[in-house]
Amino acid sequence: MPGKHNTVIPLRRYTFIAGAATLLVVLVSWVAVRAVGPAHSDSRVPLMVQPTMPLGGPGASVPPSSVVPTSAVPTSASASVSPSPVSRSPRASRSPSKKATTRPAPRRTTSPPAPAASFTAAYRAGGNWERGFVAGVEITNKSGPARTWTVRLAFDPDAGVRIGNTWNARVTREGDTFVFTGGPLAPAATAMLGFEASKQVRGRIQPTSCTVDGAPCRLS
Repeated sequence: MPGKHNTVIPLRRYTFIAGAATLLVVLVSWVAVRAVGPAHSDSRVPLMVQPTMPLGGPGASVPPSSVVPTSAVPTSASASVSPSPVSRSPRASRSPSKKATTRPAPRRTTSPPAPAASFTAAYRAGGNWERGFVAGVEITNKSGPARTWTVRLAFDPDAGVRIGNTWNARVTREGDTFVFTGGPLAPAATAMLGFEASKQVRGRIQPTSCTVDGAPCRLS
């Protein structure tokens, strides 16, 4: 039994001595680094070894470890994005619309259709000589009651026509037009007006226009 106590005690003592020696080596190395570090102009950060356990007793003060400040980087950047105001063009001012004044459409006066021509006529040329001629117009009442008729006859002004004797009609002159009137003419009846005229040209001449109550005559 006494032999066993002697063996355990030296082992504990050796362990304590080894730990103390190791701690002393670490302390000496730290002091050496602290002493040699400022003499060098190297800008590198010196190696700092912090002891794993406090030196000395409970009342011993431990020098605070030097902390190299790092560049301050903001952890969060709040980007204030304010919405750009949207410019809205003001609404176009609408002028009050003027009421359209509707005018009544003018009434169309429709004239009654002209009655169908009840008279027909045909120009007939007679004898002709150097300074004169004989001619006539045949008038027929196709329909309607008996009534008078009017024949208008015109010649070329350069021909110099002058009407003398006339039968079955009365004749007047309106400028270069000769107006013959006669009747009344019964329905389906036919009348023949005739005249003798002088002229200033040679050869046979024809009228430039011939109508009976506005309807054209046939020229032969």
